Amino acid sequence: MRQALTRYIIRRSIQSVFLLWLATLIAFTVYQMAPGGPLQFLNDDPQRTGEDSGRLARLYGLDRPILVQYLAWLAGEDWFAALPGGQEWQSGQCVSNPDKCSRGIIRLDFGRSFYFRGRSVISLIVERIPAAFLLSGTGFLISIIVGIPLGMYAALNWGKLPDHIIRVTTVLVNTVPDWWLGLLLLIVLGGYLGIVPLGGMQTIGDGSLLDRLHHLILPALVTATGGWIGISRIMRFEILDVLNQDYVRTARSKGLADRTVLYRHVLRNAIMPFVTGLSGLFLLILSGSILFELVFSWPGMGRLAVTAINSRDYPVMMALFVISSFLGILGILIVDILYGFVDPRVRYDISR
Repeated sequence: MRQALTRYIIRRSIQSVFLLWLATLIAFTVYQMAPGGPLQFLNDDPQRTGEDSGRLARLYGLDRPILVQYLAWLAGEDWFAALPGGQEWQSGQCVSNPDKCSRGIIRLDFGRSFYFRGRSVISLIVERIPAAFLLSGTGFLISIIVGIPLGMYAALNWGKLPDHIIRVTTVLVNTVPDWWLGLLLLIVLGGYLGIVPLGGMQTIGDGSLLDRLHHLILPALVTATGGWIGISRIMRFEILDVLNQDYVRTARSKGLADRTVLYRHVLRNAIMPFVTGLSGLFLLILSGSILFELVFSWPGMGRLAVTAINSRDYPVMMALFVISSFLGILGILIVDILYGFVDPRVRYDISR
């Protein structure tokens, strides 16, 4: 089993690398097809000239062939000088200052931001990652903690009043857009009642643990809204399906306690479809947190993405796309491996 699992991980890792390369290709293609290009901001300057556009294009290497630009973005341009005539492929800033030569995204160098005055893209993203994952991760945990017991309780009381109340509540809450619900709660709880802060990750000059939790509680609860609704529905459906299986009836006929049957037979089999969707759920919460970061002024990657899109900051946009793709591919790989531990019937066959 362990040897087969090792071979499976190696095979899936190779596939993941290929998928990640496709993600870089898609990101660069979208970058090339975008109208206006990264120098579009010059159109807003009435004093711009054609020489200004040409000078900046040469400086950032935008006048090079598309394949050369892709190779420079992917693998860097510092190694071009080792090729015959390769120095002509380098950007103007690389020729004038070798320290500014791009090292490529495979060495975690996503270039420099156009909007944030030449700051390193990776440094901008690293600054926002903790806040983004704090909000998304907390919302993800709340979704699991609330959704699983709620779905179990509804299934075990199928057709009764608690089941009807839970189903009606989830339908009603699901009809309300999450961002609108967050804005409404922010106005009522923060504006009128003053119970929660109006935005941000911490109070200026404070930053203590309690202060951060005070700022986190409402955004995390709103972020988890869609998650716990989906989880509770899945768990209710799966538990009802498992309760009608023959092996559950057999376990009960042997005199096993209801608690033993529930946790040892029902829950373990009902939770398998939920495990397969963990990565998708987390990515859905992570991507959906963009709206919540805007509503609650949360300094995460979502706000950075919106700023990059509005300002046509292509290096930041492409970096966020590649990093999001990497997280998605990594999440799917981890879930596939975990599924084998949850379900002993799964065997990792290298021939498949």
